[in-house]
Amino acid sequence: MTLTITDANYHAIVRKLISDERKVPKGTNLQNMPSKGAGTSVRNQFIPRPGSTFVGADLGQIEPRIMSHIMYTRYGDNSMRQIFVDGVDLYTTMAMMTFDLPQEYCVDKAYDPTHTFQPRKMMKTGQLAVSYDQSPKSFAKKMNVSDDVAAMFFDNFDRTFPSFKTMVADIREFMRRHGYVETLDGRKRRFPDYKSVAAAAAKNEQRLIRLYTERKALRNKAKLSALDSAKLQRIQDEIDVLSEKRGLIGYWERASFNAVIQGTGADVLKRIGIRNARVCRARGWEFNASIHDEIKNSIPNEQLTRETIALIDEIMTQTVTFSVPLVTDIVIEPRWMQEYGPDEWDYKNCCPLPEFANKYEEAV
Repeated sequence: MTLTITDANYHAIVRKLISDERKVPKGTNLQNMPSKGAGTSVRNQFIPRPGSTFVGADLGQIEPRIMSHIMYTRYGDNSMRQIFVDGVDLYTTMAMMTFDLPQEYCVDKAYDPTHTFQPRKMMKTGQLAVSYDQSPKSFAKKMNVSDDVAAMFFDNFDRTFPSFKTMVADIREFMRRHGYVETLDGRKRRFPDYKSVAAAAAKNEQRLIRLYTERKALRNKAKLSALDSAKLQRIQDEIDVLSEKRGLIGYWERASFNAVIQGTGADVLKRIGIRNARVCRARGWEFNASIHDEIKNSIPNEQLTRETIALIDEIMTQTVTFSVPLVTDIVIEPRWMQEYGPDEWDYKNCCPLPEFANKYEEAV
């Protein structure tokens, strides 16, 4: 039986699912398997069936591409989109634009001319900080830079990418009004308790301020009596309850933006996965995994050709299209994480080209 989920029956269905005590077996969650350190050795133990080879394809920077698409299509802001159209490094170029510095100071691990901060690193972290409404002071502490440098970053970011904050604010405001947000594909993420919790928090704000004042007065006493200590504990307990509810509001507002951007990215990968599965069935391939922004297929060796690589590239980059180009990084793997680029592979003999044959030691 097929059940259509609507706004009218959504809560009833969720309540039924939560109350269902039946145990459902789950497969291995490969997304939680580390890709560094000991995790590499574990991943190396995954091999395709005899006569086949893994081909993995990973979407590049899908979330900032979605942001730049929204900025361009909704606000006419081409500032971030043009970076992707030009095909240059995102964070290096963003840092050059934001700090007005030559490229040599904005590449990975490079410092600014005063050797105070790393522009590219600050750009990568700073984009998230702006998304999450982080204060310049908190950002300064996180990045271990002065308050002046952090303030400069926020001011320059707003000037360089003028619609970014507007995009974030508009998505949050939509959630406040409607209780949900939608991905670009129309899939909803609901925040059913936001309005009631926000109203209660607003009502209790003055009470919370008075509690903070009372707590400060007690803490400033040179010596606390037993009665004072008990009162301080009661005040702290009430502050904890009220602060937790207020914290939920900020969390849900940040989550609403993430739900649109990350949710749209997930929708893209679902569409890619569906199309990839159809191609696999038609050609006798195996669709082994979908991990974050990556798909992994087992391709029969006789079908592993440059034309096959081109088809996978087309599946990854053309199944869904935006106003910015999508890109993918494709690797050929005799075993998971022993990666060879398409130009490092001998398609006739289905093995690495001689000059790349010793790229990896045999896995233990």
